Amino acid sequence: MSNGLRVAVTGGSGQIGTSVCRELIARGHQVLNLDRRGPRHPVEGARFVYVDLRQRELIQPILETVDAVCHLGEIPNPGAPISQDELFYTNTRIGSVVLQTVADLKLRHVVYTSSCQVYGTWGWPNLAPKFLPMDETHPTQPQNHYALSKVANEMYAQWVSAQFGLSVSIFRLPMVFRRFHESWAMHIDRPATEMPNELGTYLHATDAATAYAQAIERALPGCETYHLVADDLLINEPLSDLLRRFRPDWPTVPTDWPAFRSPVLTTKAKEKLDWVPKFDFREEFRKILAKEPLSNP
Repeated sequence: MSNGLRVAVTGGSGQIGTSVCRELIARGHQVLNLDRRGPRHPVEGARFVYVDLRQRELIQPILETVDAVCHLGEIPNPGAPISQDELFYTNTRIGSVVLQTVADLKLRHVVYTSSCQVYGTWGWPNLAPKFLPMDETHPTQPQNHYALSKVANEMYAQWVSAQFGLSVSIFRLPMVFRRFHESWAMHIDRPATEMPNELGTYLHATDAATAYAQAIERALPGCETYHLVADDLLINEPLSDLLRRFRPDWPTVPTDWPAFRSPVLTTKAKEKLDWVPKFDFREEFRKILAKEPLSNP
């Protein structure tokens, strides 16, 4: 954009948040990192503000100074060392406070960070998907307290969008990482002994960051839910073979489905946000074999 936006990134000290801050700064936007912990890898130009996101009286004066919000500032997985009810309460408290404040202030846009765990096939325990490949119309069937908090906050985002005209993007993410490790080559080098976790889906943090920035810049009307996953999979055998061997009672992919293509469709993000994931696990593995430098930022 020719004119930079003022963007608050809640949870900007986390691995995804750090990449989002970096991408926004690179595009000429002003960034506030709102978090309760300082960044391990500070992003030049992103100002850190310590804040408890559960307290509206603390975050509203800050959000009054920005145009848009990328909201990543919740407990990121069900393995946190707190009780299930506390995790659910914390995430839904933070989510509703941030979303309602953004709506009341009539900010330009908010991106809400959700998870593929809402489908029940990611995380633990897990259920069979209803169909493959899946788009964003797949029913949610949360199987743990973390996933349930994400479903609740998605519903709150939809509600404030409808009631207050807020422009919202909801991103459903799989496992996200910032660095590729050579040890992961075992995913391709060795035969699978079980169904890969999360169907082998993943996302590189730099690809996630691009989507956050483009959603903020476009600020499309209404509330839209998007899958953000890489096009390929962290698997060493065709997905259809793995499903047949380890999950014969689950739906499978069409017979002409490419062997290593993700069954989680990202058509909407590509069309509406002009988003294209660039990181490719199989290409990184090829570089390991050829002893070429990896693409880690």
